[in-house]
Amino acid sequence: MWRRLGLGSPRRAPKRVDAHADRRDRLAIIAALVTVTGLIATFLFSAGTHFLMPGPLASSHATVEQCSACHTTSGSGKLSWLHGLVAGDRAADSKACLTCHRMSDSAFNPHGAADDVLAESTKRLLRIAAATPVPRSARAQNAAFPADDVVARGLYCTTCHQEHQGAGFKLTTISNEQCQSCHVVKFDSFDGHHPTFEGFPFKRRTRIVFDHAGHFGKHFPETAGKSPSRRIPETCSSCHASGGDKRLMNVAPFEQTCSACHLDQIVGKERVSGPKGIAFFALPGLDLQTLRKKGATIGEWPEASEAGLTPFMKVLIGRHEKGRTLIGAVGALNLQDLSAASDAQIKAVEDLVWEIKGLLYSLIQGKASDLMGGIDINGSGTADDVSLVGLIASLPLDVVVSAHQNWLPNLGTEMANRKKNGDKDRGGWVTQITDTRVGIDSGSATPSIQPPHGKEPKGARVDARAVAAAPSEPTAGVALPKSRPAAQTDDLLFPTEDEKRAMKGRSRGKSAPADAPLPKAGQDGPVSTGAADAANPSTPELSAKSPPITGIQPQMEAENWAVFGGWYRQDFAIFYRPSGHKDKFLHSWLVATGPYAGKGDTRPGAAVFNALVDKDAPGSCTKCHSVDEVQGKGRIVNFSPASAAMKHGRFTTFAHEPHFSVLDNKGCLTCHSLEKDAAYLKSYEQENPQSFASNFGAVKKELCQTCHTSAKARQDCVLCHKYHVNGTETPIMSTKNPAQ
Repeated sequence: MWRRLGLGSPRRAPKRVDAHADRRDRLAIIAALVTVTGLIATFLFSAGTHFLMPGPLASSHATVEQCSACHTTSGSGKLSWLHGLVAGDRAADSKACLTCHRMSDSAFNPHGAADDVLAESTKRLLRIAAATPVPRSARAQNAAFPADDVVARGLYCTTCHQEHQGAGFKLTTISNEQCQSCHVVKFDSFDGHHPTFEGFPFKRRTRIVFDHAGHFGKHFPETAGKSPSRRIPETCSSCHASGGDKRLMNVAPFEQTCSACHLDQIVGKERVSGPKGIAFFALPGLDLQTLRKKGATIGEWPEASEAGLTPFMKVLIGRHEKGRTLIGAVGALNLQDLSAASDAQIKAVEDLVWEIKGLLYSLIQGKASDLMGGIDINGSGTADDVSLVGLIASLPLDVVVSAHQNWLPNLGTEMANRKKNGDKDRGGWVTQITDTRVGIDSGSATPSIQPPHGKEPKGARVDARAVAAAPSEPTAGVALPKSRPAAQTDDLLFPTEDEKRAMKGRSRGKSAPADAPLPKAGQDGPVSTGAADAANPSTPELSAKSPPITGIQPQMEAENWAVFGGWYRQDFAIFYRPSGHKDKFLHSWLVATGPYAGKGDTRPGAAVFNALVDKDAPGSCTKCHSVDEVQGKGRIVNFSPASAAMKHGRFTTFAHEPHFSVLDNKGCLTCHSLEKDAAYLKSYEQENPQSFASNFGAVKKELCQTCHTSAKARQDCVLCHKYHVNGTETPIMSTKNPAQ
């Protein structure tokens, strides 16, 4: 047909080749080959698996080289990334974080808080939420992203801390939206619907009892009136200073703030009645007439004693089960009136007497640390060496020995006889019948107790005349000093036997015979053997030309002599007088007995604690240091000041130092208003740390909002609220020292 039309036959168009497409294909193939080759080379020649990371690690984790260090589903091989294509166990990954970051067992609870703390906090927040309007934005967010399931399953580390964001990324950065997604109290911002404060910052009462209103209104003016050099503190910084963490306003040391007025109260200078020291060991007053009438065998005992059985002695006696039973048997008795006591009670008093004598004997024959080391303050275990240092407070042997020589001079013979003639019914202690009125042992030849190893403590031996002259205490029966070598003739207080015979001879104009007897215990001078003395018994034994043998008598009471504190003996008791602030004796006994001294506790340790925290107790510790009764932990004296470590478990944090620049001329009173009518001191009477009436009013939210708004200072959640309420700790790695 095409020919008939004269057009000739049609011809097919030749296929056109696209050179650009061919070039692209070749380049793609080459790129793929290069990529595959590069990947293979990377897998083969790379030292680690960093190249697989989706992004750089934060600086704090930059040293992590293996993915498996954090991702439990990843292995150590270079193809382990294939395992990462499957979602891993977030809980297991979070536990890997705890290999370096040490936290509590409740680490995955919200805020890492314990269950009971969360329950209490949730209850409080629900009460606040009921009165807090919820903004629309917060309701919409909660509807779109409910957080109840997240909290129920526990919060993992990656919930808030997202890695692989770069070296400069701050892992602790938390947005307000992240915080508000979980909380039952929904609000948009601090200057918006944030709830009002509840008693901030007073979560518990202060550890130091310091009535600001009372000091400013009464004590400071009175002190300044008596001594113009003592002025009222001009600023709060006179007593308070910012701590090292810039958060707390710490109280300045005692020596700077309180010693001018309170040091004399501690050491007893201002005490107008009662002893200035604490009675530690005593010979209690006894109804000796009734004891003799009922045939009690107690040996020598001073008639004049009116002392009581001290709480410390109850602890010492109660160091074994028999002693605790004994304390219980005599606890309800009036030891100075036993007329109505039963035979069993009289027997208990008799055993008590010998237990006390045994204590005194043991203190002389052994070491105080040996006796005290065996005490069991509350039936919970003996004291350790560190505690003993404070519990004993360097009790000197001289004080104990002089007490024996003046109170019970025949104690050595009594104890020796009781050991020799031991009676099982009397616990191994038996004695001769002695004159209990004057303390003379009729059969005693060597009444004094000598310290062990034949050593004589300095000042332990007493001149017979000096002891005889001391008022109000029995002195008969005190042993005279042993003879000294003849060459030692320069000691007038302790003359030798030859010197005594020479003095006796000079009083008669002739020398005394070599076998002249020495004076008996309690006599003032040598015994006469001449006929002239028999005829004239009033003739003085020493002539006026001979120096008298006399002791030096102190001109003041022992407790006033111990003005700087320490041990002293007075009125049939051994006392300890506090030496100043932070007295180790008082501190050690309060710390040791407090945890077992709950109210109503009748154990000996509780008696010591109660005696030391009494408002009239020497040392006056609890005048300033509050006492807390803690459930299951007894009572605790707050010696340690508040610190940041004590604030673990709190959701709110506040730093004082950054706010100093915004204070006006009112200083601290800009935020803390003084409330003079608050029942501050009364709130300490119940010993409940949560019951508190502060001297200062609570800080209001409106005050903080004067600065913390969207247009001025920061108001993000983590500025005032920390997530990990108990903190986190990154310990140093364990390193073993090489073998030497």
